[in-house]
Amino acid sequence: MSDKPNAWPVGAVLFLHGAFLAACGCYGAASAGWAPAAMHSAYAGGGMGAALLVCAVMSVSPWYKLYMVGVHIALLLQLLLICVFAWQAYRSYGNPAKADRFPLFVVMGAGSVVALCAMKVFKPKKKKKDA
Repeated sequence: MSDKPNAWPVGAVLFLHGAFLAACGCYGAASAGWAPAAMHSAYAGGGMGAALLVCAVMSVSPWYKLYMVGVHIALLLQLLLICVFAWQAYRSYGNPAKADRFPLFVVMGAGSVVALCAMKVFKPKKKKKDA
């Protein structure tokens, strides 16, 4: 087992990001009155929240390989989420039928950018070689 000094902070970032997405997804469904046509918002938010929670659990595991897999899958998911929310915001901008969704996509995208930046902050620093 290798040293993982940032495992708990990374796990916390992933947990908070997942909870944020689940809450935003539920807000999106609730703002539409929990209509069946709007439930995909809650399902997608909850699903991505669960995926990030699994990555968080993997990142705090005692096994280094599982830690690395969890962190790297989470980074890919976060990058994918940023792209998806940016695309959704672009598609809904200026469209009267989707005007109510635009702020939610912007908030979810911004939250994903913040979470990805937090992951970069907790990236392990390379050890300097002594000459």
